[in-house]
Amino acid sequence: RRSVSLVKPGGLAGYIGSVSSYRSFIDVVAKTDVYVGFLPRAALERIVDKYPIVLLTMAKRLTHVLPRLILHIDFALEWVQVNAGQVIFHRGDESEAIYIVLNGRLRLVADRKDGGMSALAEFGQGESVGELEVLTETVRPGTLHAIRDTELVKFPRTLFNSLAQEHPNITIKISKIIASRMRAAVEDPPKNGAEESGSGAINNQRKSTMNLRTVAILPVTAGVPVVEFGNRLMNALAQVGPPNGATSLNQSAILNHLGKHAFNKMGKLRLTQYLADLEEKYGLVVYVADTSVNSPWTQTCITQADSILLVGLADGSPATGEYERFMLGMKSTARKMLVLVHNERFSRPGLTRSWLRNRMWINGGHYHIQMPYSTNAIPVHLPPSKRLGQALKERVQVLQAEIQKYTSRKVHHTPYYSPDTPYKSDFHRLARRLCGKSIGLVLGGGGARGMSQIGVIRAMEEAGIPIDVIGGTSIGAFVGALYARHADIVPMFGFAKKFFGRMASLWRFALDLTYPSASYTTGHEFNRGIFKTFGNTQIEDFWLEYYCNTTNISKSRVEFHTSGYAWRYIRASMSLAGLLPPLCDEGSMLLDGGYVDNLTVSHMKALGVDIIFAVDVGALDDDTPQTYGDSLSGMWAFFNRWNPLSAHPNPPTLAEIQGRLAYVSSVDALERAKTMPGCIYMRPPVDDYGTLDFIKFDEVYKMGYKFGKEFLQRLKDEGGFPWMEEAEAKEAMRRTKAPRRASI
Repeated sequence: RRSVSLVKPGGLAGYIGSVSSYRSFIDVVAKTDVYVGFLPRAALERIVDKYPIVLLTMAKRLTHVLPRLILHIDFALEWVQVNAGQVIFHRGDESEAIYIVLNGRLRLVADRKDGGMSALAEFGQGESVGELEVLTETVRPGTLHAIRDTELVKFPRTLFNSLAQEHPNITIKISKIIASRMRAAVEDPPKNGAEESGSGAINNQRKSTMNLRTVAILPVTAGVPVVEFGNRLMNALAQVGPPNGATSLNQSAILNHLGKHAFNKMGKLRLTQYLADLEEKYGLVVYVADTSVNSPWTQTCITQADSILLVGLADGSPATGEYERFMLGMKSTARKMLVLVHNERFSRPGLTRSWLRNRMWINGGHYHIQMPYSTNAIPVHLPPSKRLGQALKERVQVLQAEIQKYTSRKVHHTPYYSPDTPYKSDFHRLARRLCGKSIGLVLGGGGARGMSQIGVIRAMEEAGIPIDVIGGTSIGAFVGALYARHADIVPMFGFAKKFFGRMASLWRFALDLTYPSASYTTGHEFNRGIFKTFGNTQIEDFWLEYYCNTTNISKSRVEFHTSGYAWRYIRASMSLAGLLPPLCDEGSMLLDGGYVDNLTVSHMKALGVDIIFAVDVGALDDDTPQTYGDSLSGMWAFFNRWNPLSAHPNPPTLAEIQGRLAYVSSVDALERAKTMPGCIYMRPPVDDYGTLDFIKFDEVYKMGYKFGKEFLQRLKDEGGFPWMEEAEAKEAMRRTKAPRRASI
């Protein structure tokens, strides 16, 4: 904190605030005992209403008080009001100004070669656009348009240049901003080689989840409990906590604050001012569209949103609802996410696809959320057609069910894993996503050593660490998919044990052998094992957000899969060359993702995840120095292998050399992952186990669990659990509420 100025007798404080009716940026503190004359703003407004000349006198006086630099800037700055969808500059235009966002949101887009558009970046409140082009005097790299109604400040290049001569520290400041942006770009470059396969594929999701200021909750059709949904989301946001807290708005809140003319032409200015002010004050403003379709409030919600959550009931009809049609009619370009509300914590196979199939506009992914809601209320007056006895019977059953709900013992006993542990709930997951605080889990490949990952996940659950996004490679794709599907360790353990039991059977392997033209086995047994685990489930149906990566050998690139039949892409991600044939997918051949990147931390970071737990179970290469010389005789190598007295280490076999070649680029990615900020790297002690040791399931699982518990305990002791303090306070609260035995 630093002292700005001293107000002496006869001086004025709070001058700018009273003229511009804006919140103060400074604290005014009495240095000695003083007498202060106090003129409230309300009184000042009444005076100004009567004698407008007073305001002019004050404004004139203000220009004498302000330093020259500020007057200079104020003279040349231009206030720009932009409507949603309006273009501010096109690609290739000359850079004549820097833009600063006061409130609203902008998106920078560029055309792709294949005719599509890709979003380069999004800019929220307080961010600036175009300093680099102005400094280097180059043309604009893309087209900038407003996602919603936005207020900007235009800082012309001529002003920038003249200021730079007078006040060099401005140039230094701008150079710092540019340098920090360049550094961020260098540290995680956009991966152009990686292809996303899937409908909800978004590039630069990270840029678009940062600095979200407004979120609208919009029902798909009437009858969706958005108010209840909004309340639960607000509770979760209060715990997850954006920097300045969150506030929610509905129509009645606005009408109470601004009176009944809030939505007509006269009130519109006051409304926009009020909403802009709320955005300044709070970290996140949630708009709940709790009115009929074409009401002005629904319209306001859509025009004000950086991101729109479309809430639908999973059991309802997946047809396009009237609110969606209204939103599309308004041509809103905000990021749209689909939220499916389920009564049970389960999504049946194919359900999500039926919702996403005809919604091309969902570009922010989708979420499954459990929230009990009743679709059919019990009719109060029973239809006379039913016989009285029947009606009475139904009534009694309903009452019994209600009584059961409050008296059954089941309420009080929580198993060792309970989905209501704080931070486990789906609303917390959504809240963390909106605040950019998601927690990701990346599971690496390594054959049977991957069974230890199940133990690590169990340890994370018991430590109360929530997992929002899961990414896996090879065996990690399998283990991660099981957890993403059920979001619960119990069913996951059973399915995994069954599958690894199948894998350990030598008979199945022997019966699957074939003439080795592409691979030693047909892959049929392996496919059956995975299909029995996942059935017809699609990746979209998984409860948690999930992706797995594969290596496309037809197009020589890595691919990330976020949609489609789960068992096929998991099988592709586990296909070791030579052991299994590549999987055909739309004409391309897919192999194990570990050949390019065995621990996909950088992709997880690009999805906008804040903290990443990475579990690496890959094999360590033997790097003893070789001494066999410039040529190598096969006979000598053979005898050297069997000679216990030989001083020479064994040269690698053909298969080992091929294997190491395959993983060269993966090793580089692994080293980068270990040093990435926000990544917690874990490596269980798995070196004693082979890639095909599936028979040792219990041993490897217990070892992973023990390692996970110790690692997380150590992390907790070092204070590496930033999200745990609030949880402990809540735990204490829960203890006081615990049901006491023999209480009245």
